[in-house]
Amino acid sequence: MKSVIENKRGAEIKRRPITSYVLKIASRCNLNCKYCYVYNLTDKTYLNQPAVMSDEVVTSTIQKARNHCVANDLTTVEFIFHGGEPLLVGKDFLRNFTEQARKILLPQIRPSFSIQTNGTLLTTEWLQLLNELNISYGISLDGTPEVNDANRVDHQGKGSYHRVKAALDLIKSDPQFEQRMNGILSVINIHSDPIEIYRHFRSLGLRAIDLRLPDATHDIPPPGVDVNGTNTPYADWLIPIFDEWFAEADTEFNVRLFQYIIGLIFGSQKSTVDVGAISSNFAVIETDGGIEPSGALKACYEGITKVGLNVLSNEVEEIFDIPVVALFSTAENELPDTCKKCPIVSVCGGGKPPHRYSSANGFNNPSVYCRDLMKLIVHIQEKVVAELPEEVKSKMNLAPLKELVVAD
Repeated sequence: MKSVIENKRGAEIKRRPITSYVLKIASRCNLNCKYCYVYNLTDKTYLNQPAVMSDEVVTSTIQKARNHCVANDLTTVEFIFHGGEPLLVGKDFLRNFTEQARKILLPQIRPSFSIQTNGTLLTTEWLQLLNELNISYGISLDGTPEVNDANRVDHQGKGSYHRVKAALDLIKSDPQFEQRMNGILSVINIHSDPIEIYRHFRSLGLRAIDLRLPDATHDIPPPGVDVNGTNTPYADWLIPIFDEWFAEADTEFNVRLFQYIIGLIFGSQKSTVDVGAISSNFAVIETDGGIEPSGALKACYEGITKVGLNVLSNEVEEIFDIPVVALFSTAENELPDTCKKCPIVSVCGGGKPPHRYSSANGFNNPSVYCRDLMKLIVHIQEKVVAELPEEVKSKMNLAPLKELVVAD
């Protein structure tokens, strides 16, 4: 398999093989979060999906992942159980999947497993099974009861906070459960008090939080953003949290967005969904076996992720032939010209591709969060660089980003 492809100018671009699979094992959810890109934005293709991934799709997914690993000399592969709400599949499904994966892949390829859950269905029995199967887990929670329950509600409109908090208490009750906890995924609500949210997460005894920008496009802007204005509500919300987290200097508590930005400022090649334009190395497998790019693209328009590939009839690497996949698989080469000229592009990476979308220009726009990312990254760079000894700053030729941004 070729490790490079040609861009529009004919130049070769490196692409990374797929090492992670986001498995949409359940296409339904017991919650109805108001901002969810699967159910409540522009795409309704979930209605045509099987509720649960079939045994045939499970076996074919694992086999096609093995084929891709062998073709690319990969010795590890990651399976991330996702949904909808993945716990709706039941315990036997996860047991069968992990057993099959180890049977098909080992000893040549070592699989790892994680699950992203809303936490409302977690019980002691579930946690014991996840521990037995060596599956780590992340839980979604947006903050205090009032803030979380503004958006994360069930189909009767009832909030989910207290059910999630009960699950967190169960996890904290047993060191074996706690060690498998990856952290909290939290969608930012700019109408909340950022320091109150941060301190609430700290009070829960967590090791990590992943603060996410709401999925949005130029056609459907995020709450509080004027795409034609100059306001920066998300930077203004995040900066107080960064300042408190940075001052605490607690290496046992990870705010992933900030750590990725700091790493990218100093030349790291690790990116996350909201920052960095390093080529991605994951694929999504839907309940019907569809091989798809990032599900966040569903925020753009109906059917955008349906690229005509399926594990029952296609190999994984065929996804690289799909134009929309280049937004992620060769991300640093698919940016708008305005982004390529920006002094912070190596850090923000143009932002998440769906955030650049408009029906008028496609993906040829700066992110709807462009001003927010600019302000946040400049602030973080100034804070971090200010802590470095002068000889280090001189040796690394570190100039304040604010000067470059103003000059540009």
